[in-house]
Amino acid sequence: MAKEVITSAILVIVSVIAAVTFVNAILPSVYGLSESYSSVARNMEDQFKTDIDIIFIYPDGNTSTVYVWIKNVGSSNVPLSQLQYCDIFILSSSNYWNPGFESASNPSWEYTLENGDGDTWNRGETIKAAIELDALPSDIYKITFFLYNGVSTSDTFSV
Repeated sequence: MAKEVITSAILVIVSVIAAVTFVNAILPSVYGLSESYSSVARNMEDQFKTDIDIIFIYPDGNTSTVYVWIKNVGSSNVPLSQLQYCDIFILSSSNYWNPGFESASNPSWEYTLENGDGDTWNRGETIKAAIELDALPSDIYKITFFLYNGVSTSDTFSV
């Protein structure tokens, strides 16, 4: 009888140790997954609340500069410090440009906040992007502006 009690006690202790070890191995993974899902949800919320629209494009053929007015039409404010992480692509049937933000050489682009102040691009405000190119031959172009979070807008213009 004493043998069975000792055996049962040892089996219970081993089972408890195995259960604690299993829980200690699984809980960090579950916590890590929940953090991943929370991060994805925050990023998706940022993308859903962000929207922009190109409202006007003026290609200045004399200086090979393209001016693009872009309006924040989303419900979130965009920090102006994030605009350095944005991309602009200009495509034509024979050329392709990806200007660098405030690059020392062409192609490059910079922006000014047209109807706002502060350090955020608020809803309803417009930025004016000045894109410097080496040449702008007569053609039809498609310009696409990508924000830091992947939200984009496109439009076409001709010279």
